[in-house]
Amino acid sequence: MVQTEAAMEAYNIFWADSLVPYSEYMWMIAILVISLLALWQARVFIKDF
Repeated sequence: MVQTEAAMEAYNIFWADSLVPYSEYMWMIAILVISLLALWQARVFIKDF
């Protein structure tokens, strides 16, 4: 899938001007944190079950 220059520019502006530092990686970190919390909660649930 080929992206237009306008789409790439909008993407770069969105991530470059974000309030969150290293925002291009933060979504991956957020997914990892949420998945680790879910695994921990599942383990606690099974232990108490």
